[in-house]
Amino acid sequence: MLFPRALGELLTTLTLVISVAGVQLQELKPNNFKDSTSKGLWFIEYHSPHGGHCRRFAPTWEKLVEAAETEIPSVHLAQVNCATYGDLCSANGVRAWPTMYMHENGKQLEEFNGKRELDDLKNFIKQYVKPTKDFFVEVEEEDRPIVNSNGQVLSISDAASFTETVKQGPTFVKFFAPWCGHCKKLAPIWVQLAHHLKNKVTVAEVDCEAHSELCAAYKIQGYPTLIYFTRNLQIEYSGGRKLDQLRAFAEKAAEAGLYTLYTDSELADHVQKHDVVYLFLHSDTKGDIVKAAREASEPLLGSPPVYASASQDLFTRYSVPPSATWALLAFKDHDIGKSAGQLYGFPNTPLSEMSPWFMKHRIPSFLELASDSFQSVMNAPQQPLVLIAAVTGETRGKVEAKLEQLASVWKMRTGGTGEMNGRQVIFTWMDNEVWKDWLKNIYGIKHEDDGDLDDVRVVIADHARLVYYEEDVSGHKIKLAKSDTLFATIEKATAGELHYPLPAGPKKPKLRSQDINRSDI
Repeated sequence: MLFPRALGELLTTLTLVISVAGVQLQELKPNNFKDSTSKGLWFIEYHSPHGGHCRRFAPTWEKLVEAAETEIPSVHLAQVNCATYGDLCSANGVRAWPTMYMHENGKQLEEFNGKRELDDLKNFIKQYVKPTKDFFVEVEEEDRPIVNSNGQVLSISDAASFTETVKQGPTFVKFFAPWCGHCKKLAPIWVQLAHHLKNKVTVAEVDCEAHSELCAAYKIQGYPTLIYFTRNLQIEYSGGRKLDQLRAFAEKAAEAGLYTLYTDSELADHVQKHDVVYLFLHSDTKGDIVKAAREASEPLLGSPPVYASASQDLFTRYSVPPSATWALLAFKDHDIGKSAGQLYGFPNTPLSEMSPWFMKHRIPSFLELASDSFQSVMNAPQQPLVLIAAVTGETRGKVEAKLEQLASVWKMRTGGTGEMNGRQVIFTWMDNEVWKDWLKNIYGIKHEDDGDLDDVRVVIADHARLVYYEEDVSGHKIKLAKSDTLFATIEKATAGELHYPLPAGPKKPKLRSQDINRSDI
């Protein structure tokens, strides 16, 4: 006689077997787990038939199993019943259900921590699938060093230990002074950051009052100054100082490199996920080219990501000239149809052009200007013209939609590049409630609109010259709603023919535009 719990477990198991009939799914147990997972890729769900979360997830798992049979046939999907085999689950570090891990050749690789949705699960699995066609060449990635093993902030006091620390792996350093108010505010966040970046990035600090010579060597002029170091470069961080912003930056930077594009279809997924994506197409005989591209992309610190492929189909799809042995393509604003920038590797193309090309194309066509994006846009090496619309809660949605439309049309007018007369144009918006004082003092924009798109204040900033335009070609205030007039105005601005530029700068209190990244929002 079966007791209710045992009967329920039996019925659950039978239901699962029936629902996935004909699909390669295995139940792993202590007597077959090691041998089964010793070869190949295994994506394993550790679950309990009695858990509410597991029962709710079951239909998605069944769909995943069905999809994997045709889409990802090289990966084995299996389950371990933790209610029955608790010791096996504990041995694999499972503490809650459902938990999913990828295993390869007997080694546990990574836990799935994304949304438990079909597409997210498939994308997670696909990143481990090896190429099945000859023209997909594995991009040789450097071993990621294990650093910050204790998850604590490292205090550095001398140049020798500083150099040794950076040699060991990526290092995020806070240069501070004990009396500094902003430093005191950042201190507990820095401790949390070290915990979250355990085994990924060394999180360190230097007390510039106690070690002034060390700080002078790195030209520290204000506190706190945050600098991210690798073996080959150092970059000052100018983004937001909330924990999630710091963590996102450091994790991206630590994973920076060339990512292998195993299938052509994956490109669409990446372009849909990121505002900007780089594609590096190369010949399978050009190992030196791959190394050059990896080194040239380092200053990006993982944003935007760079995907590499030797697919001749992609060479053809994006009309790479036959004489080019490699190509760099930039895709912006989730548009996979046409690249927004290209660099072709002809026999006479210097490899030194790669790095400035990467930096030139890293900004999407439209975005919000905030503390974590202002510097990268306004001080971009290509010196873009930046259209800025001041939004409020009432106009934000309308303005974002309009700017997306305008940016799309502008790209069509410029052959996909967003450039005219050698000047790139970026369409942006700023929160006129958060940045009202700054917008008023730098561009004379007052906090006033009634929710109508026609009342939104707009300027075109030429930050390289520290000037801006607030009038269109007809001498009236620039309006988003008047597209033809707006584009004519932008064209004149790119050619340097727009009249009456105004000086960008403090109108009343002295306020430097570069100080925007020091504000907290």
